[in-house]
Amino acid sequence: MMAAPSKTLEEILAQARRLPEDQQQRLVADLQGDKDTHPSEGRRQNAMKRWLARAGSGHVDVTDISSSKNKYLAEIYATKS
Repeated sequence: MMAAPSKTLEEILAQARRLPEDQQQRLVADLQGDKDTHPSEGRRQNAMKRWLARAGSGHVDVTDISSSKNKYLAEIYATKS
């Protein structure tokens, strides 16, 4: 079995220009369809979902102003009265 001869880009474009308008539009849509999808996009989205699921779940044993903010806010508002 013999392989078909390779076409140059110019030959392919010339053949595409001879297609009817609707087929040209379909060809362009098919060629552009995969442009936005990167193979690692699914992995990135899954990692982002796991990261967001963990948001706010951390804990530290050190107290700071955010752990007792009501006390500090009460002091601030009491001095403004």
